[in-house]
Amino acid sequence: MSHVFFEFDLEPGVKSVADLNYVLRDGDKKTAFVMSAEVAKFVKDALIINDTIISFKNCCFAFEKGAEFVEFDRNGKSVRFSEPVPSWFVKPGVFARSDWLDNHELADLPAPDFIKAFNEKFPDLQERRKHADYLFDLQLRRIKLPPSEAPRPVGNTSGKSTKPKVTDLESFQLFEQFFARLKSAVMANEFPTLNVLTASEDVSKVPGSYRQAIRTAMKAVTHELPVNNKRLAAGNPALFCAPVREKIAEIESIGLEPYYQELSKAIARADGSYIADFSFHYSKPHR
Repeated sequence: MSHVFFEFDLEPGVKSVADLNYVLRDGDKKTAFVMSAEVAKFVKDALIINDTIISFKNCCFAFEKGAEFVEFDRNGKSVRFSEPVPSWFVKPGVFARSDWLDNHELADLPAPDFIKAFNEKFPDLQERRKHADYLFDLQLRRIKLPPSEAPRPVGNTSGKSTKPKVTDLESFQLFEQFFARLKSAVMANEFPTLNVLTASEDVSKVPGSYRQAIRTAMKAVTHELPVNNKRLAAGNPALFCAPVREKIAEIESIGLEPYYQELSKAIARADGSYIADFSFHYSKPHR
């Protein structure tokens, strides 16, 4: 491993593709940087075209605070996964207190100079609070305000729908993981809940975009949404699993990769639609 890049909501050290190329020029160096959303998108888009990228050899990327990882071997061949968490990944707070300080030339400053440089770097109060929270583990979000200062809940006052919209997993490897979990559950006559499909005990900690992508994939494959607590309480998973097993066999006869490629295209065409209204039927692409 030579270079590691994290998609954290910290001030990025690698802000542009030009910055990325500059870092990659020195393959013998070991570095760790926060990358911007622009750079993260560039890497993901490159992976859609080819899963082997020589310029990324021996590099590792963590997207969406660790929701997804990509590792490149010495030949530039990539592996994309969401679990297990690799040993090279660190949490944003840990990173902020180590490499991030070095990358932004703040690590060796005396306290008065650090305070001045930090305030100048983040003139926006919200950005300053966020970075201070990471650096000093202030846990600002856990602090309870007095009733007079606490913001009043306003709910959905904009009139916009909060229903989840179709989202692509954007990775065959992630779709393969989802399919394996779904198959394992239904073959055992167990309800495929979001906990099962995301391999997470606490779904609230799973990034929203990943949850939406799992729901979209589930709706496409089974024409059903993941089983919720109400359906769990009602029981009888055998009735739910029997038709899903048939769908699984049908998809395996097609082949997971060609199926996912067509599903990905259908999701792109359905951009902006609601998952509840989404359906997908595989059609062999015309040559």
